[in-house]
Amino acid sequence: MLRCIAIAGCSLVALVGTARAQESGGFAILRGTDTVAAEQFSREEVQLSGTLVRQSGTARERVRYRATLVEDQSAPLIELSAWRGDDPDDSPARQTTRLIFKDDSVAVDEASRWAGVDTRILATVRDPIPYLNLSTAFLEQATRRAGRTGGSDPVAVPFFNLGGGQTVTGSVGRLGRDSATVRIGTVEFRLRVDGDGRILGGSVPAQGLVIVRTGTH
Repeated sequence: MLRCIAIAGCSLVALVGTARAQESGGFAILRGTDTVAAEQFSREEVQLSGTLVRQSGTARERVRYRATLVEDQSAPLIELSAWRGDDPDDSPARQTTRLIFKDDSVAVDEASRWAGVDTRILATVRDPIPYLNLSTAFLEQATRRAGRTGGSDPVAVPFFNLGGGQTVTGSVGRLGRDSATVRIGTVEFRLRVDGDGRILGGSVPAQGLVIVRTGTH
């Protein structure tokens, strides 16, 4: 799974057919005047893809991802590629991973420049929402799922942690028409959302983080 600078990822598999881009844009996560993470994404009918650059201690790391989406906002196929932040854009990924979800398990294929290929089968639950630390685009899958219910009561949502392989049951609650909370373990996200569950901004109060949506079209 994703570890420190050697974040998981893999070569991207082409999808059958061509999906028309529905929207693209970005998110920035700030702590004071410091940018902790910057993300650019493109969301299509059956695909979410993007690049996340995030700070990890004193080091910077870059992750590219592509996820195949289904109607309930889960992602049965996820592919990621990872580099150090200062690696050239055209350099081979330091580590790659492909995750295939089926029923209550996930097959994880990992490869790195140094350790070869490792395949594991991990237990999970059906149709979890993938969680990638500091990726707001992936977090939006949870608010979009909750938005489909149309209710105001918190909805239990299983999250699969792409950074460690654990499955955690969190919750998503709507606070009126334009606000929502997401809880994953002890972390609470307070978010501004639209009627479809798109994240427009927000914060993680316990960590002093502010989420800003940028350049959406």
